[in-house]
Amino acid sequence: MSKTVVNADDSRVNVLIRLVGILFFFLGVAMTYETSVQAAADGIQPPLVPVLYLCSIMLLLAGLVAIVSKYKGSGTPKA
Repeated sequence: MSKTVVNADDSRVNVLIRLVGILFFFLGVAMTYETSVQAAADGIQPPLVPVLYLCSIMLLLAGLVAIVSKYKGSGTPKA
């Protein structure tokens, strides 16, 4: 069996990146929901709707990438 060494600083960075990813993901979901509700109620201008959907999709994708990413410091040796 191989022993794995846990670096506390790297694990904290990984947790922080995932938390920011979760925040971005939920911001994207909330922005999509609010855009759809306001577009249905004619609360926003119609030309603005695709831009808001594009922004929410970008937030969703950035959140998903951050959730599945793994930080590896530049000074750590490759295993």
